[in-house]
Amino acid sequence: MKRLFPLLLLIPLTLSCNAIVRQLSFGVTPPPLPTRPPAPTESGAIPISPTLPPRATATPFVLALEKIATPPTECSESPLGLDGDKIVEVAYVPSGFCFNGELDLFETGGHLYVAQSLAFNAAFFITDVTDPANPAIAGMWQWNEYTYTADVKAFKQGERRFLSLSLEPSPSNLCGVAIVEVTDPANPILIGRYEGKNTGSSSAWCDTHTTQISRDENGDGAYIYASAVNTGDLRVLDIRDLTHVYEVGHYSHPLRSESTFVHDTTIVGDRVYVAYWAAGLVILDRGQLESGAEVKPLNPPNSIDPDGLEIHQAYPTADGNFVFVEDEVNYDGETSQLRMYDIRDLSEPKEVLQVALDGPFSSPHNMLVDGDLLYVGWYTDGVRVFKYDVSDPNAPTVEPYAFKAVRSKKTEGVFGSDIYDGVWGVRLHACEVGGQKTTCVYASDLTRGLVILAFEP
Repeated sequence: MKRLFPLLLLIPLTLSCNAIVRQLSFGVTPPPLPTRPPAPTESGAIPISPTLPPRATATPFVLALEKIATPPTECSESPLGLDGDKIVEVAYVPSGFCFNGELDLFETGGHLYVAQSLAFNAAFFITDVTDPANPAIAGMWQWNEYTYTADVKAFKQGERRFLSLSLEPSPSNLCGVAIVEVTDPANPILIGRYEGKNTGSSSAWCDTHTTQISRDENGDGAYIYASAVNTGDLRVLDIRDLTHVYEVGHYSHPLRSESTFVHDTTIVGDRVYVAYWAAGLVILDRGQLESGAEVKPLNPPNSIDPDGLEIHQAYPTADGNFVFVEDEVNYDGETSQLRMYDIRDLSEPKEVLQVALDGPFSSPHNMLVDGDLLYVGWYTDGVRVFKYDVSDPNAPTVEPYAFKAVRSKKTEGVFGSDIYDGVWGVRLHACEVGGQKTTCVYASDLTRGLVILAFEP
């Protein structure tokens, strides 16, 4: 989700389930770069201490979790009953809150759960989706102090289950990364809150928009990658021992400015794909980041930085030879905000395709690649699925494959905008619907809650 940038001109357009894939013609002069929106302020910054310990455990924190006894009932209008192709509706779980963020899946005690962040309103809620047609909310929780929780990522360590939650500053400067144990989903336990001041960092980072989990060979969470907005860089925390969490590495763009900050990261194999907003996509080596070695980007500066776009998130194809990048703020209803780059030669990435909807209501948001399918939470335009083919790397293709609408028209969402409503992002899991095995698609609806979908068996 975006930071609080001024919105560009919004153009209402009619919905179409068609998509457009544009093959690039090299040598064509691109349009001039528009003025970029201002970067977020550093209101969450904390003065740097010159005597930080090299390694430190979490210091006492004010942050605490409180269970919500009576959930609200606003913003519960069902998004079901609209058009779709190859995707069917399974269930809808209203959160009652009018701002819902990222979601993730975890398994414990033989059950499958969805954890979903609650942004400005609260902390998160957990839903048992073991039977996707009959989901049950396990509970909702809020922080004892106001903060913005946009992102949630689940991870395991042995038999224990945890959530990593991003915290953007509250009036009392509660920010950073919170780790919550959810081994017993009905009784989550706050393990700690981490920031530059208590992780041995040389910088007082705190304002965290997103996190990502790096896992070891057993699938256990080993490192948290945090987007440190107030310092404009990426911070890596060693979480292998949760009684001793400390910063082990970081990366700062050499051309950092007010409009460059890490918005999100994607970790696949040994590569880390860093969406560095106005600085484009930076691809890093995971081993360098986690060993504390000097970090050298694998691609040249601004080599994956499409004119007129701010890189919000990236996701590579299954073979790692191509990468998708998207922008969520520069919507005009015509320009493609989702591009595909050839990264076989990292010294010279090439943009090869532009993907767009025909008359979209909104911008694309979070992406996920599974096999040869690209899933996009396309805000008001719902869940969009594309099939890509890179078997001939010199002529890759991306075609519309499936979709599920969640709105029939442009609607006012969060921040008073008619762009930011609908689907934030999705997660996938094998499931059984109506006695038939298929793949369930769990979608976070920005102003409604949790939408459970499935591919037609």
